[in-house]
Amino acid sequence: MTIGEVIGRVDTLSPNQYSNEMKIRWLTNLDGRIYEEIIKTHANPLRDSFETYAGSSAELIVPDPYAEDLYVFYLQAMIAAQNAEDSKYEQMRVLYNEALTAFQSWYNRNHAPRGLPRFRF
Repeated sequence: MTIGEVIGRVDTLSPNQYSNEMKIRWLTNLDGRIYEEIIKTHANPLRDSFETYAGSSAELIVPDPYAEDLYVFYLQAMIAAQNAEDSKYEQMRVLYNEALTAFQSWYNRNHAPRGLPRFRF
C-alpha cells in the first residue's frame, strides 16, 4: 500500500486541514518505529533498511491485509489528537492498537527472532 492510497482514504473518511507533508511525516515516524521495534528484531526482515519517505508514491512497510487498518486508524488518531477530539482520538487509538497487535502477531509467527540459536537434534 502506498502513502498516497492511505492519505486518500483518510481524507475521504476524515476530511481535515493537515497537509500531505504532515501526514507523510507521521507515516514516516510510524514506519520508522515499526522497522526498529518489530521488523529489525527478526531474521529475514521484510526490508533490509528504512529510509525517510519523500513522497506519496512510497510503499509502506506493513503488507496487506494489515496495512489499511493500521495506517488509516493511525492517521485518523493523529488528526483527532491534533484537533483535541479526545473521544475520537481514544476510539482511533484503540482500533490502531488492535491493528498493530494483529500485524505484530502475524510477523512474530512468520519470522524467527534474530540472534536466537536454533535447537537441533
